[in-house]
Amino acid sequence: MGQDKAALAVNESTMLEHMVRKLRALGLEDIMISGSVLTAEGARNIPDVYPHRGPLSGIHSCLREAKGDAVLFLSVDLPFFPAETLQSLLDAHGGSVTLLRQGGQWEPLIGIYDKSVLPLCDTIIREENTSPWRVINASDTVTVEYTGPEEGLFNCNTMEDYAELKRRLAHE
Repeated sequence: MGQDKAALAVNESTMLEHMVRKLRALGLEDIMISGSVLTAEGARNIPDVYPHRGPLSGIHSCLREAKGDAVLFLSVDLPFFPAETLQSLLDAHGGSVTLLRQGGQWEPLIGIYDKSVLPLCDTIIREENTSPWRVINASDTVTVEYTGPEEGLFNCNTMEDYAELKRRLAHE
């Protein structure tokens, strides 16, 4: 996209602020921001211990800094993601990793990771292949099937997607 998606305007706030409010409404208290220099009230920024190592770097760093035993991960670029689905993930969490699944496809950045996977993350992040799938495949993974509206998985990855997001918001 060429810019930090978290800074994109969504109504009267940024995508980041929008997502933090959604998480706060679920009663989540320890909200961490990874991969952005932006800040949001009610959240704390967590720098990557191992920068430029892909999504696992953020997972690893947030697990290290988490106050609780598990961390819910959600990409900032899902502005319509239903809070009910986040609650379903929280309710279903019982393995070391709980992921959303949609149409048979797992979503590694929409899920819950226990701190119990931190030693594995610590090992993998130091290696060449830092794919989150290495953690997922080696863990006791539970999945939750996405049953929400198709719009809930609308992902804002390009300027064209952002134009579509603004069009949809104008018609709400």
